[in-house]
Amino acid sequence: MSDGFSYDILIQKGLIVLGQLIIAPTGTPAIRFGICQRCLSADTRSFTCHHGACRYCRNCLHLGRVCQCDRLGEEDITTPVEPTELVMPFELSTDQQHISRQLLTWWESRTSGLVHAVCGAGKTEMTFPVIARVVNEGKRVLIVSPRRDVAIEWVDRLEAAFSVPVTRRYGGGDKDTIGMITVATAPLLVNLRHVFDYVLVDESDAFPFAFDLALWWTLRRAGKGLFLFVTATPTVWQRQFPTVHLSRRYHGHDLPVPRLVRETEPAILDFCRRYGASPRLLFVPTKPDLVRYGELLAANGFAYQAVSADTDERTDVLDWLEATNGIVLATSIWERGMTVTGVHVAVLDSSHTLFSSRALVQMAGRAGRKPTAPTGDVVFFYDERTFRQDKAIREIEEANRR
Repeated sequence: MSDGFSYDILIQKGLIVLGQLIIAPTGTPAIRFGICQRCLSADTRSFTCHHGACRYCRNCLHLGRVCQCDRLGEEDITTPVEPTELVMPFELSTDQQHISRQLLTWWESRTSGLVHAVCGAGKTEMTFPVIARVVNEGKRVLIVSPRRDVAIEWVDRLEAAFSVPVTRRYGGGDKDTIGMITVATAPLLVNLRHVFDYVLVDESDAFPFAFDLALWWTLRRAGKGLFLFVTATPTVWQRQFPTVHLSRRYHGHDLPVPRLVRETEPAILDFCRRYGASPRLLFVPTKPDLVRYGELLAANGFAYQAVSADTDERTDVLDWLEATNGIVLATSIWERGMTVTGVHVAVLDSSHTLFSSRALVQMAGRAGRKPTAPTGDVVFFYDERTFRQDKAIREIEEANRR
């Protein structure tokens, strides 16, 4: 049972306040015992402000500097409560309807849970009925995404399905109000307290969630204790929650099972030539590898584009890949949240330590996502065999058998 009800009681009695933390004339000291009370980070540094010797927080500088002599107050930035209508983009499959009903049951009992669904299962749309139920009960929903481009995709789908405005709380979005449905990246939630009744964490095992405990404290403080985790590759601690499984994609076809091929330059070039009439996505471990493998492709007459965390317009590259049937070299930034019809996938240097078994499963999951192209080749190129490769292949095969 969630502690959401206890939050509501405390708010009604005025014992806690919901809203956004702001610098105010009175209130809680902004930094106490070396810990920032706005973002809960211990990354504070000494400096001299107009009052003299002081400390400021480096972690939440993107929200404006806060120092030890500041005080934090709270302001309510929520919009008036309003109901919503829901227009589903397509009819859910039988398995998807089962998941959707379970989410409604969890909401009624205020239970946190995990949706463990394979890549391309239609996880986004399965959550729409419970989001509509929460909003129509006068409660607020937060969908938190690991990356801005994934958040943008969520907003596009939500705006097409729901009649209420969707608040965009990520880079380039709205940071002044909180509506009934909010889509955000975690760093822009650090100054919110007890605002959201239902927190949906998409790709909950992805970077930065997997490596930053402070972000989970941020999410817990922004909400009221009720979570839904949605991912194809949950972590060990997420598996401890009540779980529903979906092992089939909505089009009903099996997941493509990766092949293991020893990495040589001729083998890589053969892969690129074999699927010359289709989009090809080649994952590499690091940004220097984009240059190294890019030189190999260019020397053999292949046009390509490269994608990493430094690429500003990744959606433009995605459109180019699908329109031209070209080749994209990408770091693991594209292991999630992208879909291209008919794409074939190769993971170069798949034995690299940066590629976990979860990452390999996600990369393989880029192929065969569309009902018009439900299959695709997936190749793990390797210099040496690792347990991570074998585990990823085994998990995909087990999902196909379920």
